[in-house]
Amino acid sequence: MDAPIIFCHYSNSDYLPHIFEAVRASNPDKRVILLGDKSNRRIAKAHGIEHVLFSDYEFGGELETFNRVYQLVQGSKRTKASKAHWINFVFKRWFYVYNFLKQNDIDSFWHFDTDTTILSPLSQHETKFESYDCTEQCNGSCLNGFISKRETVGDYLNKINNLFEDTQFLEAQQNEFDTIHHNFAFTEMRAYEEFKKEGINSIRLNTILDGSTFDDCITQCHEMEMESLPTGKKIKKIFMSEDGRCYCYNNTIGAMTAMNTLNLSRMPLELYVIILKHLKTYDPGHKTATDRIRSMETLSETYCRIHPLKSRIERTKRALKDKKEQKKSASA
Repeated sequence: MDAPIIFCHYSNSDYLPHIFEAVRASNPDKRVILLGDKSNRRIAKAHGIEHVLFSDYEFGGELETFNRVYQLVQGSKRTKASKAHWINFVFKRWFYVYNFLKQNDIDSFWHFDTDTTILSPLSQHETKFESYDCTEQCNGSCLNGFISKRETVGDYLNKINNLFEDTQFLEAQQNEFDTIHHNFAFTEMRAYEEFKKEGINSIRLNTILDGSTFDDCITQCHEMEMESLPTGKKIKKIFMSEDGRCYCYNNTIGAMTAMNTLNLSRMPLELYVIILKHLKTYDPGHKTATDRIRSMETLSETYCRIHPLKSRIERTKRALKDKKEQKKSASA
């Protein structure tokens, strides 16, 4: 089994070159595909990534049904047009992926968000997940990672369409958004949670197996030690090992855990640059002794060392913000 890696992205975000360079460094022999638009075609091809247009896969009965039944279901505080477009896209991308899989006779594959830096050769992890229908990310709320068979996606699409045809279900969603969660919306993640209830055989991608794991989101703990960036933003404490690997210390099992991916959603571009540079020092023939990893520089420490002035400015801003909030609380 040698499953390709698939990304989906519209527009040309500044972090894409770092993501593409990283996946090429960690998986040089893998087929890597970006389903995208004309704005990101050049940058994909420049990094040896196969680029195909969403518009080339806008066909099929499943997508025709989706276009007919889809409606925006959201709370009153989600009014921006860009958010409405995004909600439609996160559903529709899976129809594009499914059509691409069928047309290219691909059964098993990897799928990651484009803000995920892939640090490890994925082929060596496929046997861990091949007995499952799929893996999950987003704390168990989204289809992502390794999908062992194409029809899992097909079944998911049918569930999405069935949910949009279920008036009673949509009314219950809208009632929740009107009365409780005014900033929520019915998204592909909620659809996946309903799909899970049908008994698919899935596993969380961030399950620790053979001493390593895949990161759901760097700003969420997931039982790992945390540290702060100069802005005060909490992130996982990433130890930058001298062998080019990244580790986190898991508090529950009391052990260092190798990170196969890092999800850098909403992180400064500098972190993408630092991690990519570190990845390029990866030495498969050398592995740092476990008892030495804790003495290695962390991601936040590396950031502060490389960007000392910016770090001081960010700390000052944070201190001023904290002081302002303290005064506000005292006068309340």
